[in-house]
Amino acid sequence: MVFDIAVAGVLAVLLGVSSAGLVSDSPWPTAGRVAVLVAIGLSHAAVAARRVAPVAAYGVCCAAMLVIVAAPDLTDGTGAAPPILLPSSMVFPVLLYAVAAYGRRPWPLVGLGVGLVGAAVTTVRVWTFDWTANGPTPTLQLFVPAALLAIVLAAWGLGRFRAARTAYREAEIATLEERAVRAEERRAERAEQAAAAERARIAREMHDVVAHSLAVIVRQADGGRFAAATDPEKAAEVLGVIATTGRQALTDMRAVLGVLRSSSSASADGPTPTVDDLPALVSRVAAAGTPVTLTTTGEPGALDTAASLAAYRVVQEALTNVVRHAATGAAARVHLTWTDDGLDVAITDDGATPSDEPVEGNGLIGMRERVTAVGGRLTAGPDGGGFAVRAFVPGSPA
Repeated sequence: MVFDIAVAGVLAVLLGVSSAGLVSDSPWPTAGRVAVLVAIGLSHAAVAARRVAPVAAYGVCCAAMLVIVAAPDLTDGTGAAPPILLPSSMVFPVLLYAVAAYGRRPWPLVGLGVGLVGAAVTTVRVWTFDWTANGPTPTLQLFVPAALLAIVLAAWGLGRFRAARTAYREAEIATLEERAVRAEERRAERAEQAAAAERARIAREMHDVVAHSLAVIVRQADGGRFAAATDPEKAAEVLGVIATTGRQALTDMRAVLGVLRSSSSASADGPTPTVDDLPALVSRVAAAGTPVTLTTTGEPGALDTAASLAAYRVVQEALTNVVRHAATGAAARVHLTWTDDGLDVAITDDGATPSDEPVEGNGLIGMRERVTAVGGRLTAGPDGGGFAVRAFVPGSPA
């Protein structure tokens, strides 16, 4: 509004002052001079509201121009002229531009129609003025409508161009805002997916730790209960295995739960088990009463942390299943085969699984998901007189 009022003031000084002087010097009746002066003032005041109320401002200007064009001829003692040629009439193109640029449909088209009608009325008014003793010349008759038509179309066209640019800019801003909203939604969706994946990973870790450790502890406790009556030294040894397994389980639990207490898994308590920890795992299972042998073929290669953990968990889960589900006296074999592409892991046993046991439970499903997540593959099923789990985990790039 400050800028618009300033523009209106400048036009009033440049055009309104001279127009008011010509009207004041005219020999019109007082009422006629007052009416035209009010019309001039309203037309200049409308310029200040051309953006906040373009339709109303244009309507006021049209009414003012109608009063001016209907006024008698201007005379100053030396000549005469149509009143529509007052300098203040130049504010009409400004208001026509405003209604075309800022008005909502259908007002820009209505404004154009009113402007064309005004140009026609002005043409008739100029033609009927006695310019010479013989009337208006043909040149003047052609020039006046052409000039007025050009002024109306130019002002309206510039206004519509301004409106089109504004609409394009607003559409571009709306598109950017929509993209930002979609990006935020995608970010939230990815965050939810990451949280779900992390919860699933923690659930697998908890299952691996708890199922394995409890299976060993239960097997040792059962054996220790019978050994306590006949062989106290053996019972003490069993209790030591139970304590060792329990402490290892607590260490693994702290490592897993540390992820829940921190925003970064790197701050978890305790080291993450890897393939290098398999001998200790095999020893614990063997100490629990299940014969287990570990063999390795090939030159050990490099595995990233996730792949090494996946291999460890596969062996841990497979041995847990042997302890829990295999027939009494079953022996297990763990064979690691290192290749140029990665590590092949095979866990087999010679104890037939009871027929009422499910072939694939949550443990095998978790193993398959874990191995698939690192780009490997896993198969599991009956093998001869026992059960076999075979997995491949890819190695790290050279």
